[in-house]
Amino acid sequence: MLKLDNVRTLENHQVHGDDDPARSHVFYLLPRFPRIGRLENGGLALRFVEYDAIRVAGESQFGGFVAFDTDLSVLPETEDKIRQKLQEEVNNRMGGNGPKVELQTVPWLKGAVRLVLQQDGKIVEKISGSTSPSLTGENTACFFLELSVLGTAIFKETLSKGSSSAIQVLYDLDHYCRLPEAKAWGTWHADAFYSFWQDVDIEDNFWSEDSYTEVTHSERYQHEVTETHFQPVDDPNLTPEQRTQFDAWVHELITKQLEAGVQRNLLQAFQAVDPNVKQLTEDQDFENVHREVTNNQISDVRVEWTEAKAIIRTIHPNGSLPTVTSLKDADGQQLKWEDYYSKVSVDEFLRSLRLSIRVDADFAAYGITLVEVKVRYPHGENAKTVEATFGKDDVGKPQKAEFIVADKIRKFFWSYTVQFEGDTPAWTSVEQEDDGTDLNVKLSNLPVLKLDIVNGDINFEQVSRARVRVRYEGGDHPIERFFNFTKDAEEHKLLEVIGKPRTGDVSYQTTYTMKGDGREITGPELTTDADIISIDDPFRALKTVTFVAVGDLQADIADISVQATYTEPGNDYQQTFGVNLSGAGKTFETWTFPTIDEAKGTLSYQATIGHQDGTSEDVDVSDAKGTSFKLGRTFADKLDVRIVPELLDWTKLKLVNISLRYEHSVPPKTDDFLFRSGDTTKQTWTVFLPTGSPATYAYTATYFLLDGTRKTEELKDVTTESIFLEIPA
Repeated sequence: MLKLDNVRTLENHQVHGDDDPARSHVFYLLPRFPRIGRLENGGLALRFVEYDAIRVAGESQFGGFVAFDTDLSVLPETEDKIRQKLQEEVNNRMGGNGPKVELQTVPWLKGAVRLVLQQDGKIVEKISGSTSPSLTGENTACFFLELSVLGTAIFKETLSKGSSSAIQVLYDLDHYCRLPEAKAWGTWHADAFYSFWQDVDIEDNFWSEDSYTEVTHSERYQHEVTETHFQPVDDPNLTPEQRTQFDAWVHELITKQLEAGVQRNLLQAFQAVDPNVKQLTEDQDFENVHREVTNNQISDVRVEWTEAKAIIRTIHPNGSLPTVTSLKDADGQQLKWEDYYSKVSVDEFLRSLRLSIRVDADFAAYGITLVEVKVRYPHGENAKTVEATFGKDDVGKPQKAEFIVADKIRKFFWSYTVQFEGDTPAWTSVEQEDDGTDLNVKLSNLPVLKLDIVNGDINFEQVSRARVRVRYEGGDHPIERFFNFTKDAEEHKLLEVIGKPRTGDVSYQTTYTMKGDGREITGPELTTDADIISIDDPFRALKTVTFVAVGDLQADIADISVQATYTEPGNDYQQTFGVNLSGAGKTFETWTFPTIDEAKGTLSYQATIGHQDGTSEDVDVSDAKGTSFKLGRTFADKLDVRIVPELLDWTKLKLVNISLRYEHSVPPKTDDFLFRSGDTTKQTWTVFLPTGSPATYAYTATYFLLDGTRKTEELKDVTTESIFLEIPA
């Protein structure tokens, strides 16, 4: 890639080097200014026609027309000089004969060309968006303009005299380039020194007093230095705010890494030497002791960050076109204005149809070898057909065609034939009618089916082969092809003429042969509108379901046992799951499992719902739809009936039994309450009411008297929420 800071100016042109050190002999020559395009015979690609009378069309008046090409070519002699100087640079760098210099074309991304006419230094006419450059070769741009009366006069005057015209051509071109390398680094250095020196001299005198001499010296120091350095490179694609944020991020990155490195490399504190030598002088009877201790510690930490970023840069080669008379032909002869100028009547002009034919196509991507454009003008005695042939090196280069107009009919017909590589048959477009003068044949929407079928994430440790069926029905006839994927063949291409541009989705289905048992698994049929089909593993799709316990999990439901099964019979595939739900444990559970073809799968489950009263209920769903399943018993409301024994006369009673029954639940709810002498505590009977069921119940009260007799009270459709027990009369 072109490197922005690897630049030199040679023969007034900027020349950039490549960012790859292994390609130090590769250079990119940036264009400086536009020129008038040249034909193969050395003449100019220019024709200027002046009308002998003004042509009026509505409110516009025209005085003539001009057709010409511009390009950003470099004079051959200038390019030779640049090559020679670059070769000398490479040879000097290599210390002898270096590799041959290569001047490569800048990889242009997009561009536009504008035209400006001036008179006496003032802008007279702007023709914005006049045309587009070819973005290949010399960036040829084709102009075919009918000029206003003033524009005609300026063109004629400025192109025929002097050395420089007043016609300014401005290119806007975008290209990739590599910015200079941005750097940031931080260093930390620490060193510490400790020194201890000691001399002890003991003299034992027989006739005089003993002597003791000791000299001790110690020294220590510690030194730390922290430095950070930042060498950013301005990115023209970033706003000032984004640049500030990026710089702050780099500073924080270096600072944190440096702090972490310092923590890992901190110096250890020195332990001072004990000057006491008693153990040596007294215990071991040394008379002279000399001790020297020296300790040094040095620690260095360095962290670095570098980035060489690629950006899109816009350049604007521009300049005034030279006059015709200032240029020379291939033989070195001065060009004549008369060779490029003519004056015709308006009627004569209308009898000439001049076409500029170009082809815009990605030859490499579609495997195109040749494009033949056929232009047919069928009118009058001078009817004729012109064929223009384009190869991959001719993309963007115009070819000219001219017809004599009959009866003022300027419409013509055109078609094109595309030749492909290999066995792919040629394709010819439908003939179209047109009346323009710039025929740009765009092949971006070719009538071909172009697909790349690639391995997404097939695990060939489990899969021995994947057979992919690809089908497209949007062409003149259905296309169906099969591709085998193995560990050694993980990419396939499809290029087939389908008779019309692709408009619909491509369907594809994969059959996997598993290792071991050889079982075949057929995945679902999928569709895509992309040009790339990625084949995934057979167990890629996941399905998630949730089982939830609902209802009163304290007073009504004890637990819910669930057993679920997912099966795909056609793929011989099954997954199972079990869970126990309760108020004291899990109240819900999520089950996620892989599927092969969910459309072919069936989810079933069985559940047993146990109630606090000892009853249970079984649920069996053979084909469960959805992703969330509620199990239990839900109620719209509940009825609490209080049984009040305070009015009972226990001087007459021995026992009282109350039997309550709710008929509207499944199964019916029946409970008995027994009261003995001395029982004065109220009791409560709770009934959960199913949605839409009445809040009525029945009860039977049996009173056992001390005399051995009994009395019974039986009521139905009771709605009261309190039952006051009292011996019936």
